[in-house]
Amino acid sequence: MNIDSNEKKVEFLDFFLDRYLERGFGTLSKSEIDMLMMHLLMEHSSLKYKPNHEISLDLKLSETKVKNLIHKAKLQFIDNHDDYVKAEFLALLHKSKLETEKSKVIMVIEDAFVKQGIQARLKSLGHFADNSFNAELVKISLNSFYELLRSFYSNDDIAQFEDELNAALEKDAENKIEFKGLLKDFLSGASTKAGEKAMEAAFAFATGGTSEIAPLINSAKAILAPETAN
Repeated sequence: MNIDSNEKKVEFLDFFLDRYLERGFGTLSKSEIDMLMMHLLMEHSSLKYKPNHEISLDLKLSETKVKNLIHKAKLQFIDNHDDYVKAEFLALLHKSKLETEKSKVIMVIEDAFVKQGIQARLKSLGHFADNSFNAELVKISLNSFYELLRSFYSNDDIAQFEDELNAALEKDAENKIEFKGLLKDFLSGASTKAGEKAMEAAFAFATGGTSEIAPLINSAKAILAPETAN
């Protein structure tokens, strides 16, 4: 475990001191200090990129305690829950190999905060996820998955995706394919080697500057219309 830059070390210490002294020296309980330290380690150290089992080994804590501390820290310190869930979910898609089983998408989501956020978003869309067999193994019907993914993008982004993909596929207005159909074809092609690489690029979450839909558009073109891809 390490903090890989002096800048992050300074940020770590400044945030810790601000929170530790906020109510007066010595007023934070041990559980509050543990939660604060877990938040800072997950933000600034190499633990951020490790699964819970490896974190438990590094910190010499049970995996259950690691999960609980991480969850409590996120509830306490994350300001914009929706943006965090969106970013982490798209990051999972970026680095995970999706599997399908009987028209369902199967994902492993270790982060209880993200999993609960996804379940809440699905519920708001009138859908649900099944994790009855394994708390970290989440199964989402393909239809629910399409609706979930669509909810992360603006109407302008969806329109841009449809327009650029239909143009690449040389579809006229009468034969235009909507987002759900294009995404279905894209995910179907993602099982190939080339498709796996395209999937990695598709969900690399962009923040600010460029359109968040751009990586998905370029990756979909690489699978559905490779001759037009950048």
